[in-house]
Amino acid sequence: MLEGWNVGMLGKKCARTMVPTIVPLVHYSMLPLLLALLAAGCGKGQSDAGTATQKPTPLVQVVKAEKRDLSRTLMFTGSVEPVKVARMASPAEGPIIECPVRGGDRVQKGQLLVRVGRSRIAEAGLEAAREELRRQEVEFKRVEQLVKSGSLPGEQLDVARANLKRAEAQVAAMETSAQDYEIEAPWDGVVSKVWVAEGNYVSPRAPLIELYDPASLVVRLAIPEQQALAVQPHQAVEVVLDAYPGRRFRGRVSRVYPELERTTRTMMAEVILTEDVRLLSGMFARAEVVVETLPNAVVVPESALVVLPNGETVAFVLEGEKAVRRKVKTAMEAGGAVGVASGIQAGETVIVRGHETLKDGATVQVMGAKKKEGAAPPVVESKTPAKEGKP
Repeated sequence: MLEGWNVGMLGKKCARTMVPTIVPLVHYSMLPLLLALLAAGCGKGQSDAGTATQKPTPLVQVVKAEKRDLSRTLMFTGSVEPVKVARMASPAEGPIIECPVRGGDRVQKGQLLVRVGRSRIAEAGLEAAREELRRQEVEFKRVEQLVKSGSLPGEQLDVARANLKRAEAQVAAMETSAQDYEIEAPWDGVVSKVWVAEGNYVSPRAPLIELYDPASLVVRLAIPEQQALAVQPHQAVEVVLDAYPGRRFRGRVSRVYPELERTTRTMMAEVILTEDVRLLSGMFARAEVVVETLPNAVVVPESALVVLPNGETVAFVLEGEKAVRRKVKTAMEAGGAVGVASGIQAGETVIVRGHETLKDGATVQVMGAKKKEGAAPPVVESKTPAKEGKP
């Protein structure tokens, strides 16, 4: 029993004496691994810091400055209308006996359009005029005999002769008016409107027929007061018609009216198309009038210009891989393009996108262009230590 006690005590003593010796061995064996992990972490931190401090090369979009004519245009709306129009009206009252034309018919000069009946209405007036003529003839003979006999002075014969002539003229006029009125076409044209039909009874000056000359069709534009002085005769025009989608027709300003309409404060202008195209009265038209042209100008997109806070206008020109800032002077702006008077030459490459934050002389990369060898920033590869396999 004493021997067993000694053995237990010896085991406890050994356990107390062995623990301190094993723990330091474990710490010393992990020290190299901890140092390696620490070194790897520090190296990665330095690599990330180096990569963060190196800024990427800005990407830009460029175009070449070209030399061409630059035109400033104004857009107006209008309609196709005839200049030569005739509205035929009734010369007197009466029934419509004949109306052989309809809208859209082509007529020739002298062709019958409308016949207004007058014979029945004028019969009573003509009979009264003839009765008066017979009375004046009898009176003239009576006065003539009395003058010859000396019963009346010669002046009475002159009065009787004048009354007779007046009665004869009245009869001739009534005979002419008793005939039907025939309305004829004054020139070759197209019937646009017909307001009457056979059997209608019309009053004097009532509209009957309207016709126009197709060769006189023009595009009439309404010019606002603010742009009235910019439109002048002989200016070039491009016309777009809804009836011809996707097509543009060339023309010129043929006439500018001398005053503005009081109600709308707009000025009327007429445009003649120089191309052969079939037009119809009433077509809707959009006209782009060239009001100013800058010939043989250096033209760049409007997006190529940058306005500095001090009001100075600059542009960035690509020289090699550098963006060089230049002060430019503009001559005219039109349709998203700018005519440059100085600062840029034709054929030079200007930056149109990505130049908002560029500085003079900054290195840039053109979108879509391949980088030169050696120009790419170094890439640091991060190495992950391999894990040891379990025994």
